[in-house]
Amino acid sequence: MEIAHPPTGLPTASAPGPKGQPFFGVARDLIAGAPLYLSHLADTYGPFTRFDIFFKRFYLVSDPELIREVLVTQAANFPKDDRDVALLDRAIGHGLVSANGEEHKRQRRLTQPAFHTRRIDAYAGTMVEYTEAMLDEWADGQELDVAEAMSALTMLIVARTLFGADRVAMKDTAERIGAAIHVIQAAADKEFQAPLVLPEWLPTAMNRQRRAAREVLYEIIDRLIADRRAQGNAADSGDLLSMLLQSCDEAGDRMSDAEVRDQLVTLFVAGHETTSNALTWTWYLLSQHPVVETRLHEELDGMLGSRPPALADLPHLPYTMQIIKESMRLYPPAWVVNVRRAAADTMLGPYAVRQGDSLWLSPFVMHRRPAFFPDPERFDPDRWTPERERALPKFAYMPFGGGPRVCIGNGFALMEAHLIVAAVAQRYRLHLRPDHPIDLNAQITLSNHGGMPMTAERRAL
Repeated sequence: MEIAHPPTGLPTASAPGPKGQPFFGVARDLIAGAPLYLSHLADTYGPFTRFDIFFKRFYLVSDPELIREVLVTQAANFPKDDRDVALLDRAIGHGLVSANGEEHKRQRRLTQPAFHTRRIDAYAGTMVEYTEAMLDEWADGQELDVAEAMSALTMLIVARTLFGADRVAMKDTAERIGAAIHVIQAAADKEFQAPLVLPEWLPTAMNRQRRAAREVLYEIIDRLIADRRAQGNAADSGDLLSMLLQSCDEAGDRMSDAEVRDQLVTLFVAGHETTSNALTWTWYLLSQHPVVETRLHEELDGMLGSRPPALADLPHLPYTMQIIKESMRLYPPAWVVNVRRAAADTMLGPYAVRQGDSLWLSPFVMHRRPAFFPDPERFDPDRWTPERERALPKFAYMPFGGGPRVCIGNGFALMEAHLIVAAVAQRYRLHLRPDHPIDLNAQITLSNHGGMPMTAERRAL
């Protein structure tokens, strides 16, 4: 697909890219390792790279100003691609992540009050309490899969903040929700990589498993909603469910029970898996960089001594947050933004974009641009001193996306990670099992094949 004339009639730069294989295009390279291959494309071909997958043309955008155009300036002209929306609807319902246009604006408006800073701050105690309870079950020298441990921890925390039940009462329900979501996400991961997506009504094994998992998931959440409705919508129990049920805009518009359910599923997935992956990669990087780990321990010991961290401590633990930000630079859990489709002819900088063209934006790729992050493969938390962070272009670093669709829970996630890293590192060092491979598992989120087996070493306080 050659663009000979820009929509505006102005001169246009051509989009270079790899030739690819007949029919497959670059599909095999992406399947072999999409994050690193996309980063290679940006290194080789520049900020606007074309590539083909099964006869379909895509463009990889890897320049901060061009990304600003897509996500902010021309956001209305670049909705999420219909295919991605359909697959997300199958996985998590039609909530904030999959809605487009005015529908997304309405959902965002009704959901936003649940993420007010004062309400999010109130969850800090729960985050520390649950982390301390997990650590009390660990033992010096214990071998554990840190990926599983972080997943279980964040699942219980998000269940508590969404539904209000305590750790013991919610454990079985949270695990049932988590198991159902695992089946649904596994199906979504396969479909996002498939050249042809089969209709849901076909009685394939995957469709049957997903349908059964979704029935379990919806039964649990619909029951929680019905129970809360029976208590009266005016009751605010301090959790996100009560806020969603009470939410009402200036015109008196409220969410239906089905909409509340879709938001809860979306928030459960987003608030659980992405944070657990970010934490897992943080423990991996700390295990490989003892100088950074020592500096972290010095900050924690100097500020906390032997007491657990609290919300008020976070402004005094800046290096801890720098470590988290640098971990999310190298291994952003949301490693790629959903495909954006041009709704009309337009220009991105010097590049012509035709109606229907599909754009890929990848935080993983952006976070490895040497122009903004010299020696980009190096783990260096000092990149995130206030002065250096302020000097970065807006979309050079985008672990939570950006624009009107920026992750609604970014404040929650950062506070949670900050508290958990402080609480765990205060009491334990984590050592990666020798020779365990780091093999990126780039599905909807970015994890490591084979988990992250580590040994816990108790620190003397």
